[in-house]
Amino acid sequence: MYSIKNNTTLVAGFISCLLAVPAMVNAADAPVTIRYTLWDRNQLPGEQQLINEFEKENPGIKVEAELTPYDQYFIKLSSAVGGNVAPDVFWMNMPNFQQYVKNGMLEPLSQYLKTPGAPQLDDFVKSSVNAYQYQSAQYAIPRDIDAIAVWYNKDLFDKAGVSYPEKGWTWDTLKQKSEQLRKGLDKQSYPLAMELSSGQDSYFNLLLQAGDDIVLPGGKTDVANDKAFGTYRQVQEMLKTGLIQPPGETEAADVFQSNKVAMVYAGSWWALPFSQNELIKDHIGVVPMPKMAREAGVSHSLAFAMSSKSAHKEAAWKFIAFMSSEHAQQTLASGKVVIPANQKVAKDWAAAFKTIDVSAYVDSLSFSHKYPTAGSNTAKWSSIFNDGLKKVWMGADPQTVMPGVAQRMEREMQK
Repeated sequence: MYSIKNNTTLVAGFISCLLAVPAMVNAADAPVTIRYTLWDRNQLPGEQQLINEFEKENPGIKVEAELTPYDQYFIKLSSAVGGNVAPDVFWMNMPNFQQYVKNGMLEPLSQYLKTPGAPQLDDFVKSSVNAYQYQSAQYAIPRDIDAIAVWYNKDLFDKAGVSYPEKGWTWDTLKQKSEQLRKGLDKQSYPLAMELSSGQDSYFNLLLQAGDDIVLPGGKTDVANDKAFGTYRQVQEMLKTGLIQPPGETEAADVFQSNKVAMVYAGSWWALPFSQNELIKDHIGVVPMPKMAREAGVSHSLAFAMSSKSAHKEAAWKFIAFMSSEHAQQTLASGKVVIPANQKVAKDWAAAFKTIDVSAYVDSLSFSHKYPTAGSNTAKWSSIFNDGLKKVWMGADPQTVMPGVAQRMEREMQK
């Protein structure tokens, strides 16, 4: 509780607020239209439902939703910003955030967050909040978050006579179960699958669990030290002995859905498809990733951002505040497609699954690290990293390959 000592303090505080943030839109005097851009067609119906609610509550503001496929999204968005025709509110992701904020494309939101009714950032997963800060200012509000966990096929475990994985297990336990499964499964099946061409799905998590950090201060990286070499060699050995499905054209999650893999590292975005797949839904479970030196995992998050060139910033902020509210986050949870970034509501997402316990993903958020980003082109150094690891997965000595890879990564991280 705050006490008001005198009217002078009250008036001064009121004037300060008016100076800090422009007055909100007066619906009667200034009806406006704002444009809202997103990329996921599957989420458009839920977004439109929320837009309809917002417009009903704010009759002076109309929201036009614009859908752009992800492959074209950031190309089109950059062009729109450069041409002064950017949408007022749009989805932002971690890999592209620094490029956009450094180029002055995003409106800082710190002052707006001080206004009445603004979302409370402490309610959101900390790693997702920090990911959208730059030079102590907040530039986007987390919308949803994901995590990686390990799914398992109970039928294949039963066939091989191996006990199911449980929460709190270790990497050594995973290897032991993989060896047991290898003995009990046919040659066309594999104990474990990982999407080894994706850091988010696989090797980012393994390095973090081994105690490494992909991005260090000053544009440095830990991907070529002894702990990293040891991690790569363990994966190499598991590939060589048939414990991990070899990288190929078929995505690891798709192989899991064909009943040919006993365990798979998979993102939370697979929870809904897995739970609806008639081939596997009645005999699968999911647990947090196994612990190595520490419990850790990478979490990516989408966020609501405002264009710095928006002509309707007050209306845009009002929309962002509504879409970040606990009510909107609960609506997001009910769709089961993504985990809301609000920690209070994340459990509602898990509860929406009635036939499978997917709480492992929510549990994993407590030890999640933000998706690694550095410099103005995270995609480029990530590609350098991935290309180097392709050689390692094919059997190249990591101690020969990765030091040079790390040097090239650091040059890009420092740009």
